Amino acid sequence: MTADYERATTADHRLHALANLVTALCHLVRPADTMCGSCTWETLVKPLATPLIGWQRGYRPDCAKDPDPHHTWRLVTGTDLMTAWKKAERDRTPAATDTEQWLRTEEAWDAYCGELIRRLNAADPANGCGIHRYRRAKTTA
Repeated sequence: MTADYERATTADHRLHALANLVTALCHLVRPADTMCGSCTWETLVKPLATPLIGWQRGYRPDCAKDPDPHHTWRLVTGTDLMTAWKKAERDRTPAATDTEQWLRTEEAWDAYCGELIRRLNAADPANGCGIHRYRRAKTTA
């Protein structure tokens, strides 16, 4: 573990909790399981880490939208994207400390997430790819 990883987990209790989740996943996987470290990262850990560290940190979460039964496709222009970004940037929580500013960098993302990915890949039993929704883990008889 690096000093930057420790800095991130010490700075935000949510990052510490996510690291504990990864540790639990790594300890619970058995040699006969079908856990792929990369798939676990993409489907479980990365979506939880994204709003907590790196460029996405500090933005307010969006409210859940009601389903639109008459959904139609709409073209989005660059102007629309820039307007949405400027609005989100106004609502972003300012970084008041050096550590908070650092947590919003690519360096912090790489240090923290790199360690989690290393752990997940080390725990991968190489018996399959993915956490499959409808597939049972292989068992030894």
